[in-house]
Amino acid sequence: MRIKKKKLFVMVGLMALSVAVAGCGGAANGNTENAKTEEAKMSEVAETAIVEKTNTYVESVSTPEPAEEQAAAVNTPEPAKAESSLITKAGGLGDTKEAIEQVRGADENSADAAISSYQNNTILVMYSEDDDTKNNTANNVTLSFEATDKGRRTAEEALNESSSVIPSDAVKVKEYKADEGRDVFQYESELLADRLKGYYDFATMLNPELKPGTFMVILKHDDNGVFSVVVGAGNNP
Repeated sequence: MRIKKKKLFVMVGLMALSVAVAGCGGAANGNTENAKTEEAKMSEVAETAIVEKTNTYVESVSTPEPAEEQAAAVNTPEPAKAESSLITKAGGLGDTKEAIEQVRGADENSADAAISSYQNNTILVMYSEDDDTKNNTANNVTLSFEATDKGRRTAEEALNESSSVIPSDAVKVKEYKADEGRDVFQYESELLADRLKGYYDFATMLNPELKPGTFMVILKHDDNGVFSVVVGAGNNP
């Protein structure tokens, strides 16, 4: 009887010890899981802070300040614009082909012709692409009175008609007789110097005395009067 009671006490003790150990193990496991959870939360918070800080930095670097935007706008060159406004009263010397045809109508000659014709061949124009401005600009204009109902004009009438095809700022500097059939009137124009800058840059290399913007109005005549007027850049009739 005593032996049985002793065995019972031993078994009860072992069971109590097992429960105690299990309890300690459960507490330990619980603490470990809690620690892992807290560590994960802290890691997530840190990662979020890093991402937010990185995004803020990138935004501050990528977004220009107003002053930087203004500086960029100032430093960005505008594309060049083709000069299409007239510098003459009705389309003539120093005007672009585009501007002249808005006034005179379409070119009556073929596209590959050396001379353009307008208004039933009464106005003939020679164009060239200026080396500097890159515009197709008139450098020679002829008024052909022979192609009109009145084939001859007086010198005064011819000069009056030529005033519509010369630059509006033209100033006469001299006049002379080139030969028996040609009277020359020489002018200067700052507007023409700008429109044909490339032409005058090259021409003054050949003739340093030539002033940019110089052009001539040449009256061609016979015994019956003036039959045409040639308006051309330069000073060589």
